[in-house]
Amino acid sequence: MNVHSFNDVEGLRIAAEMERRGGEYYRRAAKLSHSPEAVDLLLFLAEDEGRHLAEFNRLAERVARERPDAPEYDADTNAYLSAIAAEIVFPGGLMALGAKHGFDSPQAILEGAIESEKDSILFYSALASATQDENSRAVFREIERQERGHLNQLMQMLSRIDA
Repeated sequence: MNVHSFNDVEGLRIAAEMERRGGEYYRRAAKLSHSPEAVDLLLFLAEDEGRHLAEFNRLAERVARERPDAPEYDADTNAYLSAIAAEIVFPGGLMALGAKHGFDSPQAILEGAIESEKDSILFYSALASATQDENSRAVFREIERQERGHLNQLMQMLSRIDA
């Protein structure tokens, strides 16, 4: 897992951006699906990403308050961080994932979501290991813990489909 050069606050902003992009991805995929069951699943996943986004924003704000030297970002920096987030969670974008997993099969959707969660967990683990700040490490570990819980939930949902 390649961790780009950025600080802890930027890492947390990327975490939030990854959740925002995940929610957007699932909402867009729901519009492309022809299966009512898949649409319901995609919208559920989008709502779940929204809950994670709110939580990760809260954690990022906490770290930013503790680090008054945290940088402000211009539009170019925001675009750069967004691009990093896109490549971590949904490499190739909506169409690449749609071609690989499709938008009509709940099983394929869950398999794609599980891949994404695994990539996210690796990213947060790398950030936690790389930081020198104990408070930031604790926040990254908390995000990693939450993502592992989400991964477990997705795997349970997949096992019920496979059964």
